[in-house]
Amino acid sequence: MVAVDEGEFVLLNDLPVEDQTLDLLGTSMVAGELANLIYGSRASTPFVLAVDGRWGTGKSTLMRQLSDILAGRPAVQTVWFNAWTASGVSALTGLLKVVLGKLDRNVVRRAFRRLRDNELLGSSVRIGATVAASFFRLDRALDQLWAQMSVDARAREQARELLRNSLDAWVDETTGEPRHTIVVFVDDLDRCGEATAIEICEAIKLYLDLPGIAFVLGCDLSVLSRIPLSGIETGAQVREYLEKIVQVSYQIPVASEATVASMIRGYAARSRTGHLLTEPLIALIGRQCAGNPRRVKRLLNSFVAEYQLDPHWRQFGADGLLKSVLLQHLYPDLYRDILHTAGDTAGDFLAYRHARNWLLGRGQLSSDDESIRAGQDLMTSYGVVPPGGGADLELWERALGQLDGRVSEAWRLLVDNEDCHRLIRDLGPEDERLRLQNRLRRRPLSTAPTPLDPSAGTEPRFDGLRLLWVDDKPAGNEMTIESLTARGAQVRTCVDTRQALDLLLMFRPNALVSDVGRDGDDQAGFDGLRALREAGYSGPALFFSSYVSDERRRQADAVGAEITSSAARVSEWAQAQAAAVPSTGRQRSPDAPEALARRK
Repeated sequence: MVAVDEGEFVLLNDLPVEDQTLDLLGTSMVAGELANLIYGSRASTPFVLAVDGRWGTGKSTLMRQLSDILAGRPAVQTVWFNAWTASGVSALTGLLKVVLGKLDRNVVRRAFRRLRDNELLGSSVRIGATVAASFFRLDRALDQLWAQMSVDARAREQARELLRNSLDAWVDETTGEPRHTIVVFVDDLDRCGEATAIEICEAIKLYLDLPGIAFVLGCDLSVLSRIPLSGIETGAQVREYLEKIVQVSYQIPVASEATVASMIRGYAARSRTGHLLTEPLIALIGRQCAGNPRRVKRLLNSFVAEYQLDPHWRQFGADGLLKSVLLQHLYPDLYRDILHTAGDTAGDFLAYRHARNWLLGRGQLSSDDESIRAGQDLMTSYGVVPPGGGADLELWERALGQLDGRVSEAWRLLVDNEDCHRLIRDLGPEDERLRLQNRLRRRPLSTAPTPLDPSAGTEPRFDGLRLLWVDDKPAGNEMTIESLTARGAQVRTCVDTRQALDLLLMFRPNALVSDVGRDGDDQAGFDGLRALREAGYSGPALFFSSYVSDERRRQADAVGAEITSSAARVSEWAQAQAAAVPSTGRQRSPDAPEALARRK
């Protein structure tokens, strides 16, 4: 890792790609075909087309390109509805308003007049006889109607009639087909909250199911199919409900390895990081990011930000930083192990694999091999006696079980991950690996990715969770804590049991996360939780430690807690605790507040 002048790297934006020359996934061709389908089917309106794909797979890019193409076609109007800003009835009013906003004002004015003359407008909507001459009064009448819709079901039906009457002017009296089409784009429907998503679906089906209107929904249908609906008990019934709303869906395909590699090279060129990405690294990023464009861009942006914000990396070398960022993003639990341990942790992880292979092969590999010797040395350091020649199968299996039970949980999960091992080997020989690990321990990376994967669906909320986090070395916990607080949790941190006891009475936590070892005391966390239990804390607890063994699991269980070395498991556990919090978000007061008072 030599210091070189890397020049200025550049951040990538996360905007949908509208310029076809910047399209790295070939979406423009698909957009053209979908535009032809919609345009050729406008006589069949109303209908709904869903662009189905997981988070970050390019739905918005495809929809933007589709919108641009359709906007250039005759007799087509396009409009975007931001589902993120809608909630409750405002989803319905917002949708109706964006559609009416695309109609000719004279047409809407005449529709208003017909409703008034036929006494279909309620008394809440006051529209004067001179409305024909005043657009201002028309706007005011529309606003009155929207406001009334939130409390009056009849006003909603009036709005539907207004829309139907306005669209009647578009229908050819001879053929009965609409002469114009409004294409409404609704993106991120699966991420705007369950109530809003249902409201938008109901609005589309009950109020906007009219000739001349087509909808394009950007969503992950697998997420929508899990939304609980009143009166619907099974997933099959939810899918049947969605089929009544969505007439056709286009699923974003899984990009080929060649396409993903080309995309990564394109992003690297734009961020000026291309000289750092070897072909093996490109392949690794493509596989571990599952070809997700957004994840690739976040990874490269984290590298660029770290390099520009921390001048020490300019002396250390951009290559070492890039591999550190890859480790942090792709294998966060192993990255955290490195931060919270000493010595050549990465090398020990490699030795663990060698040891397992040797044990699984029952010593058939040559003990003269340097890697096998490293594995045997690791076994010895963990108190596992390497079986000698002629040992029976039971001894080999016992040694393997002991080793697996004493190493980090992250190691066990990643031991067969070829990409992870290749990345660790690429850190260089022992002296270079150790230099990089010590650098990370002194100054951990600051642009941590969220451990909650949004591609798994709607990001969970942690409202009502009051989490007390005890750790004397908090570096490495920031990514999890920031993710929790960004979604509504309250988190207080402290470094020892004394501070935790002080916070217990003031903060009144309903969940607790703690480390285990502190300053050479490998019982500090267990003893600390016992003290908190004695002081009145009766809530759930989780130990978060880089080292998890069967003995530590027994000790955690003895104090009514779980133990893990996985940051992802911490987030899952916190989500479960947040879901269990009553609507008041308050746990009962500690059983013995006087015990706390004595410590003040």
